Amino acid sequence: MMARTVSAIVESLFQKLPNGWALGLRGGALDAVLEGAAAAIAQVEVDAEALMLETDPRTAEKLLPDFERCLGPDPCGRDLDAQTIEQRQRLAHQRWTATGGQSIPYMIRIAANLGVAITIDEFWPSKAGVLHAGQRLRPEGCQFVWRVNIPGLVSVTRFRAGVSRAGHLLGTFELSSIECELRRIKPAHTHVVFAYGEA
Repeated sequence: MMARTVSAIVESLFQKLPNGWALGLRGGALDAVLEGAAAAIAQVEVDAEALMLETDPRTAEKLLPDFERCLGPDPCGRDLDAQTIEQRQRLAHQRWTATGGQSIPYMIRIAANLGVAITIDEFWPSKAGVLHAGQRLRPEGCQFVWRVNIPGLVSVTRFRAGVSRAGHLLGTFELSSIECELRRIKPAHTHVVFAYGEA
């Protein structure tokens, strides 16, 4: 629904008045009174339309603190860092709409809701008669390990002679915020590892 203009609301109010020559005349004091009421009604309609955006954490700005208050502290502590409005909206939406699950598609969807495209690899123990030449040997128990591939997300800084100075780190990289989330919801009997690609 689009908010109506003041003139459209005035016309609507005139149509609701009783019939008769006293209230049917236009351009007088009655128009001024109805325009004052129409302006207030138009503002209410504009505010109500804007409030529709506040019902979704992805577009909420004024009610975003209320979503965060209802959700409580983030179990991974991501809400303690300085975040942009967009990052806060994405995190609140992911937490607000999380349905639970431990399948690969669910893990990929959780990461996508946080703005990260991942792939997941599973491993199976090697078996005689099934293994082909050139395939890796994998021990029993590797079926409980799965790898999350995060391409192009990590920023690597390396120490370089002639460019870096004393006191600079030899190398740094930034971990993804999805690590804690996926470790928290993974199946309890499994172990998850993360493989980063360089940005």
